[in-house]
Amino acid sequence: MRTSCDDAFYFSDDETQLIDAEYLLTVNAAKAIKKLNHYFGSPYKICLENDTKKFASACTPLMTKVKADNFLGYKSVIRTPNNTSRSGKIDIAIYTESNSFDVPLCAIEVKGFNPSKPLIIKDLERNAEYFELKSPTGGSTLPFAVFIALHSYKGVWNDKKEQSNLSKVKNRYQSYIDGNSKLNSLSQCVDVFTIRRGVLPDPNDPHIQEHGLQGDEDYLFIGAVVTTKKNLTNQSTRTQKSCAGV
Repeated sequence: MRTSCDDAFYFSDDETQLIDAEYLLTVNAAKAIKKLNHYFGSPYKICLENDTKKFASACTPLMTKVKADNFLGYKSVIRTPNNTSRSGKIDIAIYTESNSFDVPLCAIEVKGFNPSKPLIIKDLERNAEYFELKSPTGGSTLPFAVFIALHSYKGVWNDKKEQSNLSKVKNRYQSYIDGNSKLNSLSQCVDVFTIRRGVLPDPNDPHIQEHGLQGDEDYLFIGAVVTTKKNLTNQSTRTQKSCAGV
């Protein structure tokens, strides 16, 4: 996320430039994950614009054995296809491999600067759906899903205002989760952090005295990451335990 904001600066020569294209953030996130691989596609297979039906279907075990009235006493069953209620493409899907089959590790949904509430909730709800999936072979085994977005503020002249805006973003996401039964039944960790902030100039600087402020002194870029995991006992415990593991 920081790399994407740096890229926007070098592309535009304007450090306050908001990133218009989500794919820049998507590609940089995928490249960051690629650095974790030991060699090509291992241990993480990174898929951009991955089909939700493929990912959702792979979230449940491929095969299992069930009791049967035969000489073995059991029979093998295979999973059935699944999909989310909002089908489409996952920005980044990460798989690992088990016995030559792709096993979902996480889904990552990406939004650029200042996404609206409906867009945020749509992605959070779809991420949440993967954990409720079932097939004859069992329930979803997906470890976690992630949503990332950027937020911008102006008029940030001091540390107090920075902390206030960080709290504002965190509380915004937490309110979306607390007020949504599809979201608050799962473990949700909301992590917010400063990506970049303007620097106040020295008032005694001759250039500032002659030309005044440049308009890039009071901006603040905030990153937000929401990590969704399996259910725990209660919401307060979920948040504490989930965030502790991020």
